[in-house]
Amino acid sequence: MSDIHSKSHHLYTISDLINWQPPHYTSIIHSGILNVKNRMLIFGDEGSWKSILVLHTAHSIARGSRWLGFDTTACNVLRLQAELPMYIDRERTVKYCNGSKSIYLAQNTSNELDAQNIGNELDKRATTYSYPSNIINRTEQFIHIDESSGWESLRQDIENCIIHLPNAPLVVILDPLFKIFNRNLNEETDLKPLLDKIDLIMEDTKHTPGLSFIIVHHTRKSITDEKGSVIALGSQDATGSRALVRWCDTILRVDPDSTDKTLTKVRMTFTKHRNAEDVLPRLTVRWDRTTLHPKILFRVMPKQESEDELDSRGDSDLVQLE
Repeated sequence: MSDIHSKSHHLYTISDLINWQPPHYTSIIHSGILNVKNRMLIFGDEGSWKSILVLHTAHSIARGSRWLGFDTTACNVLRLQAELPMYIDRERTVKYCNGSKSIYLAQNTSNELDAQNIGNELDKRATTYSYPSNIINRTEQFIHIDESSGWESLRQDIENCIIHLPNAPLVVILDPLFKIFNRNLNEETDLKPLLDKIDLIMEDTKHTPGLSFIIVHHTRKSITDEKGSVIALGSQDATGSRALVRWCDTILRVDPDSTDKTLTKVRMTFTKHRNAEDVLPRLTVRWDRTTLHPKILFRVMPKQESEDELDSRGDSDLVQLE
């Protein structure tokens, strides 16, 4: 340890940095999409399946399963859902969990499972996988976390999760931002204090092994050119002040496919990926209405001229769903 670091622990020489041991947990959604102490924004228009994507994200992170083709590290999740009545959120959650179990059994059943005891063991594993106990859900339609009482309530929830859940990073999901923010989202002076509070709570050393935030947001009114065609502005199409876009480490934009008559096909684009280890693909996903799980139809790298469709065995094939 250098003399300057021993006197001021926030100052590091090169030698101090080399000798410093990073935390055991650093990556949550791999490829740099979501790390510990990172902020992610998911935004999209009506009909883009955002709420189901957020449900899928929470469960994928909690169980450490694949998320849109990316590996994850199993973490705890606190999900604050402020848009839907609790009975609707419950119905969707139960449907999703039942779908998870059907998919797990379809992917893991083999011809060797004739013995009843093996089948029972598989069913137990499927149940544990599909109904994770490390997701904490809160439905609250009248909470404003930009006000002192609302923020204190959320902070207490975070503290309780850290105390009572397994020793792992905690991902806090706020869905959606406009419902839990009472001031003007278009004004940086209104928004910035909340972003600072989130940064401060992520940096709090007692919150080990670390916090991350995923915020769900909406698309602003579209801008069109002189011919009436929509002009896509990437992350700037998110509603509100650009301070939010600058603050986030990763931004995923979700758009419904206007040509899809089933209303289940969406396009997903990473419009910002500050910590990504490589270029991230553009995704086209179809949601299964029965299981509420996604099937990836396309993964296209930027600058690629055409979409190479993945091997398809039918939209209802459970083995292909995540």
